[in-house]
Amino acid sequence: MTVDALLLAGERMFAERGADVPLREIAIAAGQRNNSAVQYHFGDRQGLIAAIVRWRLQSVEASGARLLIGVDRGDTHALVEVLVASLVDASVEQGSTHYFRFLEVMRTQVKGWPAGEDTTWSMITNTLAELLPEGTRRERISRTSSMATTLFALLADFERAREGDDRFGPTQPQIVEMLVGLLRAPMNPR
Repeated sequence: MTVDALLLAGERMFAERGADVPLREIAIAAGQRNNSAVQYHFGDRQGLIAAIVRWRLQSVEASGARLLIGVDRGDTHALVEVLVASLVDASVEQGSTHYFRFLEVMRTQVKGWPAGEDTTWSMITNTLAELLPEGTRRERISRTSSMATTLFALLADFERAREGDDRFGPTQPQIVEMLVGLLRAPMNPR
């Protein structure tokens, strides 16, 4: 119970206030009287951040594996649909309200994402890099990294819209189309 409360409070507070929110304030927001609860359970800030990512990743992986069944792995559009749907479905299933905004804020703060080579995310992004029609391996990996950055920002706006902020809110199909467009854009435009 304590760990879950710390994970939820950390996710929300990092999403709302950024990577430098004091760990003591996260403990207080989680209802902990012990100001060192985060350090006790996670070691440090990076430990808490990694734990939040791992905690949500389990559901994303299960959703992604299910959605990949029968998908043509040579179809960029279909793979992007699986990537987006696995994140959205897991978020809905877990009742998450701040995960995408957390990812948007933490994208550059996480030291060593826990998604290894055997994850759905890695398989899809590596396949998408290989499917790009042009560019060196480095350029193709850079393009899929840019896609992930864009994905996190678009999903954060999608999440804000679910809370009623009408200024934002691309739909799930719009997110897919924007990401596919990014992947298919010329590598070296004139």
